[in-house]
Amino acid sequence: MKKIYILLLLFVLSVSSCQKAPINGDLDGMWQLMKIDVKDKPTVAPDQLYYCIQLHMVQLQGKKGCSGTFAHSGDSIHIVIRQRKVSDVAAYGMNDTIQNFYIEQLSSAKMTLRSSYASLSFRKF
Repeated sequence: MKKIYILLLLFVLSVSSCQKAPINGDLDGMWQLMKIDVKDKPTVAPDQLYYCIQLHMVQLQGKKGCSGTFAHSGDSIHIVIRQRKVSDVAAYGMNDTIQNFYIEQLSSAKMTLRSSYASLSFRKF
């Protein structure tokens, strides 16, 4: 019986030690892009586009998926998508493959990012 408890304890410790803890707080996770507001253009409600944020990586999932890196500092995010064209990231509310965002709102359920180009509204998925 003692061996079973020891094996169970070792299993629990090994599983919990392999997981990466969120280093970005509420920012980490899968975010569904709900609305894109671009100045002097009608509001766009995209269909099934996602930003997946984990550690220092960002993955854009949907029509044309791509991935890149990001840096989070205070109330700003700097996203870099390499080896892609602007047309690949345009559907995600970005007008360049290197984009700076200001975090207007961030909670465990909602996020709003604003760049010089657009304001993006997300819900946690």
